[in-house]
Amino acid sequence: MKKLTIIGLLAAIVIACILLIRYHDKVATERDQAFRERLSGTWSREEDNLPRRAGFARSITWTNTVAADGSFVELSWFRHSYRTNTYQRTGTWFVKNGHLIETIKTSTNPSEVTPYSEVGRIVNSDATGFAVRWQHSTNEMAWQRVTK
Repeated sequence: MKKLTIIGLLAAIVIACILLIRYHDKVATERDQAFRERLSGTWSREEDNLPRRAGFARSITWTNTVAADGSFVELSWFRHSYRTNTYQRTGTWFVKNGHLIETIKTSTNPSEVTPYSEVGRIVNSDATGFAVRWQHSTNEMAWQRVTK
C-alpha cells in the first residue's frame, strides 16, 4: 500500500512538472509572437557622455528600421570632438524564448568584422520601447520606438 501511494505521488509530481513546462513554453511562445508583431518600425537608441578616451566617440546614436520579417537597416552616428563617423549595418532581429538574436550581415564600419550574431535577453518591453541585456554584458541597451 505504501509503495502504491509513493508511486502515485511520484507520478502526480511528474505529470504536474510536465504540465508546468508545457504551460511555460506556451506562454513564452505567445509572448515572443506578440513581441515579434510589435518589432517592425523604427527604433532609436542613444549613449551620451561616454568616458573620454583618445580616439573614442563622446556620444553615439543608432536608428534601426525593422521590417515585418525582422530584417533591418541600422544607421549609427559616432560623434567625436573633431568629427562624426556615420555607419550603416544590415541584418536581422529574431525573437526566441525571450531573447533577441541579432545577426549583423553587413557593415560599412571598417573595424567591424561581419557576419556575426549576438544574443541578448529582453529584460523589459512595452508599447514605447524595450531593453536588452546582451550576453557577456551587465549593461542594458534601451531602444525607444520612433514609428510603427
